[in-house]
Amino acid sequence: MRFSLSDILFVVVIFQLLFTSVFLFTHRKGRRVSNSLLAVLFLVIGLNFLDNLLLIQGVYLRHPRFALWSVWLLLLFGPLLYLYTQSIVYRDFRLTWRKGFHFLPFVVLFCITEVYWQRQGLDGQRLLLGQITSRRVPAYQYWDSALIFVQYYGYMYLSYRLIGRFKKAAGDVFSDYRRTDIRWLSNSLLFFMVTMGLAAVNSLIGLTFLAAFWWPVFLVVIGLVWGYINVTLLKALRETDLFGVLREEDVPESPESPVEGAKEWTKVLMRLREHMEVGRPWLEPDLTLEELAGQLQLRTKVLSQAINEGLGQNFFELINSYRIGEAKRLLTNPADKKITVLEVLYQVGFNSKSSFNTVFKKQTGLTPSEFKKKNMG
Repeated sequence: MRFSLSDILFVVVIFQLLFTSVFLFTHRKGRRVSNSLLAVLFLVIGLNFLDNLLLIQGVYLRHPRFALWSVWLLLLFGPLLYLYTQSIVYRDFRLTWRKGFHFLPFVVLFCITEVYWQRQGLDGQRLLLGQITSRRVPAYQYWDSALIFVQYYGYMYLSYRLIGRFKKAAGDVFSDYRRTDIRWLSNSLLFFMVTMGLAAVNSLIGLTFLAAFWWPVFLVVIGLVWGYINVTLLKALRETDLFGVLREEDVPESPESPVEGAKEWTKVLMRLREHMEVGRPWLEPDLTLEELAGQLQLRTKVLSQAINEGLGQNFFELINSYRIGEAKRLLTNPADKKITVLEVLYQVGFNSKSSFNTVFKKQTGLTPSEFKKKNMG
């Protein structure tokens, strides 16, 4: 068995995937169920790569009965990513037997094809393995790849729809930008979609005169996976505990008529404005809708509807409008002329410079430093 430089890269990535999987299974920080789902995903990717490496190295030509056991592993990618997304956005997420049905297609197809494969003679097995390694598989035998890609992108659609629900709900509940910013998860799903798309294109390349480029493109896919692990994994581990606003039993509700009526909303909003100006609850960085409703002795749903319908804002926008208004005052006419942007952001209820900069620029069109320079120059 000889290894080229590209083969060595292949081995390194497989080892990293398997090592990362073990690390995630034993990692105690963050949400354990999320870590476990990510661990299984990396394990599945690593085993799929290992199967391909053994095939390319000719190991299966000597032991054909052990070949092609990872053909249907790709059917696990979509369900694992979808369940991982659920584990991030649902605060009461747990693995149940019902969720196991997502993996039923893999179990059924794996058992059928494995029985079929083991019943083939050694010569027939070696013939098919030779066709695969030389990229001469008949086009009609790619039906399994088409099934895998359709299933995968179906799960990606469900995952993005769930993220959309989260974004809407988070804006109505959280005031901390970090708890509403879930771009890292969207970007992770996008990465896997692009990678899967490249794999699909690569499968088609194997049927054309460009078949010689199959291996270089496959190496690109391997490199992308390696980069994802190193760049994105740490962020995923660090931030899983920040989210979880939806509940699994929640279902999208149809718009309801106002709970209290316009006149009652006026009273609610008057109490809200007075409390915001006198009590200044928005100075609490982690203020939530539930906490604010408790301070006003109102039901959470009543307060949420009053803000949404009466002010045309969500909770996040309301709280941060007060914070940014105070920040603009401090940056324009501070008691201490030497006050820094960092001091301002902590004084007005932010606990992250990046969050402050993002929200401030969205509301004013300028960064805090640009705003200070423009108004104090």
